[in-house]
Amino acid sequence: MDPLLEAVAAAARAGGAVLESMRASFGTVRTKSTRVDLVTDADLEAGVAACRAIAERFADARFLVEEPEVYARAGVARGALLDGDVWVIDPLDGTTSFVHGYPCYSTSVAFVRNGQPLAGAVYNAATGELVTACSGVGAWLDGNPIKVSTVDALEQALLITGFPYDRGRPFDVQIRVFERVARIAHGIRRDGSAAVDCCHVAAGRADGFWEFELKPWDLAAGVVALRESGAVVTGTDGRPWDASTPGIVAAGPNLHQALLEAVLSAQG
Repeated sequence: MDPLLEAVAAAARAGGAVLESMRASFGTVRTKSTRVDLVTDADLEAGVAACRAIAERFADARFLVEEPEVYARAGVARGALLDGDVWVIDPLDGTTSFVHGYPCYSTSVAFVRNGQPLAGAVYNAATGELVTACSGVGAWLDGNPIKVSTVDALEQALLITGFPYDRGRPFDVQIRVFERVARIAHGIRRDGSAAVDCCHVAAGRADGFWEFELKPWDLAAGVVALRESGAVVTGTDGRPWDASTPGIVAAGPNLHQALLEAVLSAQG
């Protein structure tokens, strides 16, 4: 196995194992940017486990982790997207779901070089599923190759989205887009883990995904899976996606343009 792919898979599993073990007792719950942006002790412990799994393999690794307390706890070096190489980790993507016992939360790990993710793994700790992907090699769900759907019309599409923590203008924009797309699409799902959402599209379980106001750790691993499964991935403005892009529109090549146009038309 490719060393990068092996490392992201091991790290995602390590973080996911912590989430599984802490499911019934996740410690203190506190808020971050807003009252709905939650963090628990499980976020931190999963981050430590994921970072250490990589540091064991790459002693000079630098990290970008959602929870900043993790760097000192894990004894690893803090990096940045501008670094040539950086490991981007979301220890618990879907904290709100995790706190409520809703079965959709994950550990997401990506290796990013010059702003583009080259290897990624997303472990859905609620279901035990692991999606892995490596640039130029492929994408897999529990070791089986995956591909995006061939759906070519929004009227036949099952889509996925999420809602921003900022309940001001970003939320209002998303509501307008949601209303526009919901009137057309077969259906829309919202589970609370952008990393898992990416993987559902990569595996052909859903046909497209859009969301605003995301962070690099929300998307980096999932974007590798999307690209390697044949999806088209852009920002919500239609520009090419990189790890600094704050939103996403992703779908199979037959559907992406229609979804993007719907998202753009409702933004105003």
